Amino acid sequence: MSKIIKRKYKQVRKEFKADLLCKCQENKALAMLIIETYTAWQHKRHITQIWGMFKNPAYKDFQRDYSDNLMGKHLTGRIDIFRSLYFCERDLYHKYRYKIPETLAMGDALGIAYKTLRPKKQNACTSG
Repeated sequence: MSKIIKRKYKQVRKEFKADLLCKCQENKALAMLIIETYTAWQHKRHITQIWGMFKNPAYKDFQRDYSDNLMGKHLTGRIDIFRSLYFCERDLYHKYRYKIPETLAMGDALGIAYKTLRPKKQNACTSG
C-alpha cells in the first residue's frame, strides 16, 4: 500500500491498535473472532478469483463443471472486521468505522490477535 495512505492513517491506526489490544487481552475470544473473520475474508477472495476465471475462454470446461456441480453451494456474504466488531465491541466499531480503510484495519486487527494469543517468549538471558 502507498506510503502516503499509510502515513495519512498512522495516528488513527495507532489508537485503534492500542484500544483493540486492551479489548483482546480482556477477552481472548475476540482475538479468535478476528482470526476467523480474516480466514473467512480470504476464502471469499479466493472464490471471487475463481469466478474471475470464467472470463478466460480456455476454461470453458471448468466453467461448465463449476456451474453444474458447485454453483450456489458456497455462500459468500459481507465479511469484514468492522462487521465483527459491530456485534462484539460496538464502541470500537463506532469510533473507527469510517476512519480506517477496511484492509488496513483487518491487517492491524490480525496482528493484534496473533500478539494476544501467542505465548510470551522468555528472554534467553533471564531463563536460566
